Amino acid sequence: MDKYIIILGASRYGAEAAFQCGLKPIIVADHYSSIDKEIAQLAEAVFYVRDIAEKTEVFYAVEKIKSLYQSVKLIVSFTELGLETAAYISERLQLPTNSLETVVNTRNKRLMRQILQKDPELRLDVVSGKVSVLPKQFPYSRPAIIKPLDGFGSKEVDYIPNQQEWEKWLKRNQAHPHEWILEPYIKGPEYSVETVSWRGTHFILGITEKQTTGKPHFIETGHIVPARLQLEKVKRIEQVVMRALCLLNVQYGPGHIEIKWDVEEDRPVVIEMHTRPGGDFIPYLHQLASGLNQYELGILSYIDQMPSDVKPIYKKASLVKFFMFPEGVLQQISLEKVVNQRSIQNWAMYYRVGDYIKKAIDSYTRSGHVIVCSETVEESQRLCENFIEQLKYEIVCD
Repeated sequence: MDKYIIILGASRYGAEAAFQCGLKPIIVADHYSSIDKEIAQLAEAVFYVRDIAEKTEVFYAVEKIKSLYQSVKLIVSFTELGLETAAYISERLQLPTNSLETVVNTRNKRLMRQILQKDPELRLDVVSGKVSVLPKQFPYSRPAIIKPLDGFGSKEVDYIPNQQEWEKWLKRNQAHPHEWILEPYIKGPEYSVETVSWRGTHFILGITEKQTTGKPHFIETGHIVPARLQLEKVKRIEQVVMRALCLLNVQYGPGHIEIKWDVEEDRPVVIEMHTRPGGDFIPYLHQLASGLNQYELGILSYIDQMPSDVKPIYKKASLVKFFMFPEGVLQQISLEKVVNQRSIQNWAMYYRVGDYIKKAIDSYTRSGHVIVCSETVEESQRLCENFIEQLKYEIVCD
């Protein structure tokens, strides 16, 4: 009998992984989602709903799917907005899942911080709430970061250095409906840790070295795998990640934990946690470098087929570099010559000739990317630089 997996959100990597795990993927997507050709070819069926975050609406769609396809083994989401819905429906149908409580606690940064406060090594002094309840007096003696309580993709992240800038931020955002979280700014490099959990046992697939624009908005401009870290730092990062996963009661599936290495206190600090794969091609970079597929392993963890020897062994080094073009109208773009085509895995522009390129303010307003894989990080960086040198474009500013 065919076995089916319902995936909330149009995830191509998720659909491919399901197929490789012997499950037939059924996609439930927002009605405005574009289903690309690869997903359409892999999916047994595609069902549309108004919003995958609407639990009741999606539950009715799942009931309809179950009446048509009897053997539904899993309901998962690899996208942020479908995580709570997938957990809610899985609990109702008694399918393997992280609890809804766990998913809510990782998505809501205030709840996550309250739980991590139980461990002195994971503690971070934060303030949260709507603008109306945030303190008028800047609460720190050091700079801080403020961001939406349930935000992702570097959206609306801001750097607040002092009382004067805090007053300006409060005034600018006084009518904003969001809840916010304000936390001390950790000075140091950024990393993310990619994991898979199976019945509360956690496997680390690797550490990603992250590049950003820095303050004030910290837009991610690139990622490198494997991260260039001393073994002692790797061990300390892995230790805090394991403790955080246990405290938040993560039981199954992929995880993406963001870390900063505090250079002032010489220690790793957990910034955010997610019960999903990282974005920005991060799982693909790890697959290129070590062969480990986080999507496949995540699905296998739910169906009790998780291999026992999951440990990254790097045979390659990979990276993604995002283009941050100036604002203006794109008049032309061309690639003069591709250097070492075997190492250039993928590249794309997110704008067409004639489009107006917006100023990059978050992960969703970058201009394009290139993915490179070769023998070493240094070689991948050199090939990436050569590629960018060959990319010719003209942008006319207003």
